[in-house]
Amino acid sequence: MTLKNAITVLVLSTFCLIFFSCKINAIFQQCGYKIKEFFPAIINGKTRPMLKVSTYSLTFCVFLLIIVLFLSVNNTVFSSAVFILVCLHCGIYCITTSVIKNVKLTHRFLRIFITAILLNLCFCTATTLLFKTPKTHYFASLYLSIIPVFYPVLLSLAKIINLPYDFLRYKISVFRCEKIIAKNKNLIKIGITGSSGKTSVKNFLKKMLETKYSVLATPMSFNTPLGICKTVKGGIENFEVFIAEMGARYKNDIKTLCKIVKPNVGVITSILCQHTKTLGGIDGVKKAKNRLIEGLTGQKVAFFNNSSKENFDLYNKAECKKFLVGDGGFVKFKNAVQTKDGIDFELVVGEKTYRTFTPLLGFHNLENVCTATAVALYLQVDIGKILSVIPTLSPPKHRAEIIKTTSGVTVIDDGYNANIKGIISTATAVGKLDGEKFAVTSGIVELGEESENLNLKVGQVLGENFSLVIAMGINANSICDGVKSVGGKFIQLADMKSVKTYLSNKLKKGDVVAFFNDLPDAY
Repeated sequence: MTLKNAITVLVLSTFCLIFFSCKINAIFQQCGYKIKEFFPAIINGKTRPMLKVSTYSLTFCVFLLIIVLFLSVNNTVFSSAVFILVCLHCGIYCITTSVIKNVKLTHRFLRIFITAILLNLCFCTATTLLFKTPKTHYFASLYLSIIPVFYPVLLSLAKIINLPYDFLRYKISVFRCEKIIAKNKNLIKIGITGSSGKTSVKNFLKKMLETKYSVLATPMSFNTPLGICKTVKGGIENFEVFIAEMGARYKNDIKTLCKIVKPNVGVITSILCQHTKTLGGIDGVKKAKNRLIEGLTGQKVAFFNNSSKENFDLYNKAECKKFLVGDGGFVKFKNAVQTKDGIDFELVVGEKTYRTFTPLLGFHNLENVCTATAVALYLQVDIGKILSVIPTLSPPKHRAEIIKTTSGVTVIDDGYNANIKGIISTATAVGKLDGEKFAVTSGIVELGEESENLNLKVGQVLGENFSLVIAMGINANSICDGVKSVGGKFIQLADMKSVKTYLSNKLKKGDVVAFFNDLPDAY
């Protein structure tokens, strides 16, 4: 094989890999770079990310094999044909394949991606060297036909190659984080976990505590070890309170987070059928969340939102100073009325009742307000200051967020990590608003055996409160069955692009459209 042909194959293989990797890269990152989650996601029959690339590979491979086995073609003609076909297929694939959530170009992703490209060059070079026949360039070009299907393997190998460096970097980051936190001896450290409401309670509590303390909290939905490390990287010595949101998809996730933060105040917002597939049922969820209570240090104070039997069980089990919020607790709400502007309600603290208002949607948010209030009161924030904060609260991004558009359409963005309790609460609240109402949902994922029943319930709730339910994704059939069972109207569409096209021709001034859990590419 001539140097010119070898270079052509190398360039084309890299070109092919970059263009066909967009969707696969997005799924890989959304799976947290976990290989055991990555391959089930890309071969999922509903997401079909591998179907188009497999079709490309088969077509290209047949084309090349016909030439290799039966024809004799001039090198220049062959190279030109390969180049044109690669460009054509790359163009068609890019145009017809949409990426819901684009890849974030983090340092870790770039390391893995560059390693995958280098691996591709190594495999491509090896292919050109292995074949010593007059048709070497034909056989070398066959490698181009398998790149799209082979790329997930390359990506996984690249991740494995980077493991030692990533592990070392993780350990160093955690060690530095622990030292930074430990320096502040008087720091009040609050850990917040739960199946839902973590970010809302964190944000509400931060605003309440800031009336008395200097507060640092993990931003957005940073609830992993590296998320906490990034938060405290700039130092924590000037803060009096640190609030760490703690997420759990696996049983020991919170245990790991507690070793880093060493919280002395623990808050469990709710325990629901969320991540039951990875945690092992509702009992697994309960055990995972209880790791926070088991990991408390120092004064050891725990707050439990009495929103489920599982929460109450953990409250009874806790062997530390503990408080119940909600029914039977010292902070709760009553006489709540949802309006188009928010919720009028009475906040009950012990024997006293305070009439107030908050511009939030859904009574599940009042549970979050009460939980934050209870913790703030324990930390000696004046009730008057808390009451002054409650009317200023706003939901975190994509959590029952109300958006008024210039066209007069009201958008309810409840697209982040939906759960059945939040959907019921938000849907019921939206159902009381004026105008024709549309719901868009992909349902709830990672439920294991409970998936069909809970997504059927999602359909029933939305069917009762919305004029039309638009279902998409892997749970669409269950959702539509639920809507049908209550006599509601529904339509099933392929993806968000189709949904936007449909709604652009349907919505008018005064209408309401609510988005529930817009699933990323991994689902």
